[in-house]
Amino acid sequence: FCSLFTSTRGDCWDSLAKNLQAGEPTSHDVTVIDEKDGSSLGFRVSLVKLSPDMMGDDDSNNDVFACAYVTPAHDHDDHEKASSSIPSHGRLGEVDSMDRCMHKITEEVSEHFEKHMKDVVEACGDPMFSIFEDGTIGMANETAAHMFGYSHEELTEMSISTICPVVRDIQKIAQCMNGSAMKHHEQKTRALHKSGRSFNVEICLTLNNSFAGSGEPIYFAHFKDLSAFETHETELEHKDNLCQAMCNASFDPMFSIDQNGAILVVNDAACSMFGYSREEFINNNISIICNEKDSQSHDEYMQRYIRTGKRRVIGVKRPLVARRKDGSEFHIELGVSEVNLHDGNKVFCGYVRDRTQERLDKQMIRRRDAVIKDEFFTPKHEDARGAMKKNLKRFSQ
Repeated sequence: FCSLFTSTRGDCWDSLAKNLQAGEPTSHDVTVIDEKDGSSLGFRVSLVKLSPDMMGDDDSNNDVFACAYVTPAHDHDDHEKASSSIPSHGRLGEVDSMDRCMHKITEEVSEHFEKHMKDVVEACGDPMFSIFEDGTIGMANETAAHMFGYSHEELTEMSISTICPVVRDIQKIAQCMNGSAMKHHEQKTRALHKSGRSFNVEICLTLNNSFAGSGEPIYFAHFKDLSAFETHETELEHKDNLCQAMCNASFDPMFSIDQNGAILVVNDAACSMFGYSREEFINNNISIICNEKDSQSHDEYMQRYIRTGKRRVIGVKRPLVARRKDGSEFHIELGVSEVNLHDGNKVFCGYVRDRTQERLDKQMIRRRDAVIKDEFFTPKHEDARGAMKKNLKRFSQ
């Protein structure tokens, strides 16, 4: 930029930038050499320092940005001559070239500021507003207009409290945000549609004290419509209740655990068999129902399977000894199935069957068989003695 001019003082950009102060314009008389005839043309360059934030730059780079307004030198000379011939009271209300220069620069900065802010607002995928300190909406993106049912023209210069009463006291929120390290405020509240319908939203107010070089604090309000989330949560709750009801319909105890052994789902039959409540089961380790020997090595078994993939229990019914809450142990039959989730994790579903009655039945059958065998195949004591006498008599003859 400086190479365009021949300054009478030999100033370069480094020295100019070093002396620039934000909000304090500086003027320099420079000359330009006409390439055709070599004549010198006089100009005055007025520089206004711009904040790095306005240019989307980081303060750590120590870069200096400025807006330059160039006017012909004869404009200043003619104005100064005219000013000297007019009494001081006659010059009141006049705008000199420097004022006109600054007015032009202010307009350009304001336009740049407005365009920059519009780009930020429009680039957001969520409904977003820019809000001034008095609560007036400066800008709104297309998503915000669609969400609240207003046009852009209707939203502009409308108070944000019209669509979200909770931010009616935005100045109080601003004081709270300015008084702490927190520069944003999040809250779940109700918002109002143009039709009068209210719905749940989550609002996040972000404070920017010097956006695009503006001296006035600017707030960005992000809205998130929670209606879809609430519908989704209701559907998930319905599915969870249906799944739990199906599990409770089973007469056999059922468990679902993650790959770390934490219990995720348990049915009523399991609670009844082991003596724990559902709250005591959930998020506890499945080892609480294992006997003393297996409880110490259960997690090791699971991690070994996840690491090696070698199955020892999964897909096979195994007889084991389980333990109730009161410490009593009993025999069970365990079946385990594996479920692979989309995120790569695993869930294991276990089905338990109490073998206590089965073992008692088998024991009774064995005893009955033993009694039957003793009754029909083993001679009675009296019969045995009679047979011996008969045989002795035959041998003696």
